Amino acid sequence: MITFYDLFGLLGISLSIFCYARVQWQRDYSKKLSYSLLNLISAVFLAISLLNNWNLASFISNSIWGLISAYGFCRCLCGGERLDVK
Repeated sequence: MITFYDLFGLLGISLSIFCYARVQWQRDYSKKLSYSLLNLISAVFLAISLLNNWNLASFISNSIWGLISAYGFCRCLCGGERLDVK
């Protein structure tokens, strides 16, 4: 039987795979707000699934994934100007 945590894990990984596939099909998709938002939701869902079966490595990777997605989300909201690093 699928538990509440399994459901969140399945939804989270489905969103991650969907976003990755969309980037492969349409390269400029990664510049859209929906890409960052779906990745952020995916990371949150996967973190929720870890509440049932804790795994430190998965939690750390999902936390970093979520932080990067949150950064991308904020960047899209603020105009998306790139910083030139020299």
